[in-house]
Order: sequence, then C-alpha cells, then structure tokens
Amino acid sequence: MKKAVVMGTVIADKQRSNADHSPRWDRPRRAALLDQYHALQAQGFSLRQAAKALHVPRSTLQAWRAYQERLDEHPAVVAFFHSPPGLAFFHRLVLGIHLVCTEIGACGIRLVCLLLQLTGLDRFVGASYGTQVRRDS
Repeated sequence: MKKAVVMGTVIADKQRSNADHSPRWDRPRRAALLDQYHALQAQGFSLRQAAKALHVPRSTLQAWRAYQERLDEHPAVVAFFHSPPGLAFFHRLVLGIHLVCTEIGACGIRLVCLLLQLTGLDRFVGASYGTQVRRDS
C-alpha cells in the first residue's frame, strides 16, 4: 500500500511589512557619516581608506555617493539636504507643511504630496501618500 504525500503552501503566521524593518543606517547617521567621508576625502583618503576609518562597508559608501550623483539637482543643494544641518532643516520644513496643511488648513495629505512633487523636494523625501500618512501619524 502506497502513502500519498500532500504538498501544500506554507503561509507565514505573521505577514511582514516595511514597518517591521528598520534600516541599518538612519538618515541622521548616514548624513553624519557622509560628512565625515567628505572630510576624509578632502584630506586625500581613498574610498577604501575612508570606509575602513568610518567602519562602513565600501559598497555602502559607493551606493550613497552614486545615489547623490543621480539626483537631478545642483550638487550644492544635494550636499545641503544630505548634511546634518540640512536634514534637520528639511525635517522641520516637512513637519511645518504637514501642520499647516492638514491640521490648520483645509487640505489633506494628497496636497502635501503634490506640494513636495511640484517643489522638487520629492527628490529628498518620500512623497507618496503612504509615506506621508506615516509621517503625519
């Protein structure tokens, strides 16, 4: 007598979402590391030497640098918004936009997203509805 083997699909007990995943490098930490990298680069350090000094994988520094070079914006603007002071300013600006538009004004998050897109600030912050809803809550 032969036994039948039943094959089935395994479904995870808990679905994973992006909210469950915390990035290894949060934006303030990444901005500080990029500032330090640029300072080391100005002193003549190679990418490999800077990565070793900062305890960051070389490929990670390469990816950050490539991301900044791909942005369709003036390099000085990119450097500012990816620096610690620029990042702090940007967070205050987006928080102010949310406060004025959604709490005080008569518009919603979709118009906040549109504002970020029309001003080009979507190059530096997620301007999708889902991203902005999470920021608003």
